[in-house]
Amino acid sequence: MFFKSIIIYKIFTYRENQGDQRYGGAFMATTVELIYKLENINAEDGVDVFEIAPILMQFGELIRSANTVLGFEQKIDVRIRPFKAGSWFAEFILQNTYIENIINYFKSNQGQDLMILLALLGFSVKDGVKGVAEIIRFTKGLVSNFKMNKNKNTVTYYNENGEKIEVSLEEHKLVQSPLIQNNYYNCLIAPLEKFPNATAVSIKVNKQDIPEQKFTHSDKEAFKKYAAAELFEDVEDNITTMNGVFVKPKRGSYSGTERAYSFVIGDNVIWPVTIEDESFLELLQSGDIRLFAEDVLKVDLEIRQTKDSNNRVRTNYAITKVKEYIKYEKPKQLNINDILKNKDDIPKDE
Repeated sequence: MFFKSIIIYKIFTYRENQGDQRYGGAFMATTVELIYKLENINAEDGVDVFEIAPILMQFGELIRSANTVLGFEQKIDVRIRPFKAGSWFAEFILQNTYIENIINYFKSNQGQDLMILLALLGFSVKDGVKGVAEIIRFTKGLVSNFKMNKNKNTVTYYNENGEKIEVSLEEHKLVQSPLIQNNYYNCLIAPLEKFPNATAVSIKVNKQDIPEQKFTHSDKEAFKKYAAAELFEDVEDNITTMNGVFVKPKRGSYSGTERAYSFVIGDNVIWPVTIEDESFLELLQSGDIRLFAEDVLKVDLEIRQTKDSNNRVRTNYAITKVKEYIKYEKPKQLNINDILKNKDDIPKDE
């Protein structure tokens, strides 16, 4: 059984009072079809209409919310067609009212807004776009560990292993929006719990060159964590640099393959710490250096703090440069013969 969602661009061209058909203006529409499918549902048994209708409505609300979060100057009206022939049709109409010339429209960024929106949400594919779904999977739903790259207008997300992924500000805004957080889970993961026989929720843009996007039971844990995650909207960044400080390893995988560490600085334990010195990481990966709790590193350390509009503060640390590695040398243990020998070597008073 499948549910078919039709997204329509309605574009009005206007000049002065020639804005729409009421004034003799031109009308043109393009259509993008989305197939929303619950896989492995018995078509004979069907599903309860009162259970599936809210899911489709939230799917439409998800797209409308993304449009709002990103500030696209478009209005999305949502209609759901009556139940017919074993399928539900949810029709999303995207109406654009600010374009003066249809040719200029298709040359503009706004002409790509709908497909970009779907790619940012993770329902379509576009070069350079990871999408909300991929960010959630990469971080396993723990989306609070990120760094703003103001000089590049990008955001770097880190996972529990210290691996990183760089995304656009638009993707970041969607991930950190409570509107997206709530609707994403409810229309893409919650159906797998509501309908236990369903093996996946799939979203397909009805074009041959765009692959189907699936949400399966293996996604549930990460998306549950995301649904419960504390989000950081409208953040203010503060970075403090400490050059040439001494730290000791506390905890972590010291092979260099993972980068989420804890270190001791003075009497304090700092966590999570990312090692960003690639040359030092290569030494760890090759085994030339194997960190021990009593080793000492002289490093340049960045303290990265983020404060949101609710005064919640998140702190992460990054070792940007390892200036010196001081290996711990175990004190030599003396046996009785060494002690007697050393005693004989001591000059006697005459």
